[in-house]
Amino acid sequence: MAKSQSKKNIVLLSVWIVLVLLTILAYSYNPYERKSTSFEKDLFAVENANQTISRIELNGQDFSNTLEKTGNSWSVNKEYLLDASMQQVFFKLLEQISIQRPIVGENSAKIKQNVLDSGVQVNIYGNEGLVNSYTVGGDFQAMRSYFVKGEEVYLIQLPGYQSYVAGIFEVPENDWRDRVVFDGIWQDMVSLKINRPNIETVEFKYDDRLMRIQNQQADTAEVMNFVERFNYFFVDQFLPEDHIALQKKESFDKAGTIEIAGLDKDKSLKLELFKNPEFNAYLVHINGKEWAAIRNERMEKIWIELEKL
Repeated sequence: MAKSQSKKNIVLLSVWIVLVLLTILAYSYNPYERKSTSFEKDLFAVENANQTISRIELNGQDFSNTLEKTGNSWSVNKEYLLDASMQQVFFKLLEQISIQRPIVGENSAKIKQNVLDSGVQVNIYGNEGLVNSYTVGGDFQAMRSYFVKGEEVYLIQLPGYQSYVAGIFEVPENDWRDRVVFDGIWQDMVSLKINRPNIETVEFKYDDRLMRIQNQQADTAEVMNFVERFNYFFVDQFLPEDHIALQKKESFDKAGTIEIAGLDKDKSLKLELFKNPEFNAYLVHINGKEWAAIRNERMEKIWIELEKL
């Protein structure tokens, strides 16, 4: 009996020791502790981007875009003003991007090479020099974005959003551009003339501190509401020469012209409009030079409001 009790005590002692060890391990284990994390999640984030950054170089396989600050304004490739909304979105992304995890294992080398072969080299500069440099690429279908820096490859996320982060780095020059084509308000106009096929031309002229419709009676408030539609008038998209709409522009019919004579002659504007029912936007020829598009619903609303005057 004594031997039996002794064995039982040894078993109980062993069980007790195991339980103590498990208890110690349970209290010391923290699944959220980042002891094994060997990377800085904010490695690519830029604090206060608008104040920190003075130039960004985006060099892709078939394009090169430089966004640069000069004084209080930003330019695209030293030729165009940078669109304010695009700048705001891009800089907010640069402030918030985060590393989801490093890519390791057998896929790492393959992903890295794909990014280096087809991605965008990003160089970010501040007033004191280079802030960060890395290569961006990804898989749009899988909504995965990768940043390569040195020998390391990282899966990148925008916390709180499911988005293809790499996409904004791949944006072509035209989509970075400020889309305003008349940089002024009605008080900067001498006249506004709208001509449409088979419809009498409508003209507005500045007179006695207001824009007034010519050769017809109309409510002054309604006239001013209509004219103010052309304050800082913008196109929805600038079109590259190889755009499909331009390749088929012979199939578009003339839809009218809009002419603004500015107090500053450099601000004067002529838009030639063309329409094809198969496309969801008007083709716009700006001052006989470059091409752009304006969504059908925007232009149709202008025509409707014009006819109500």
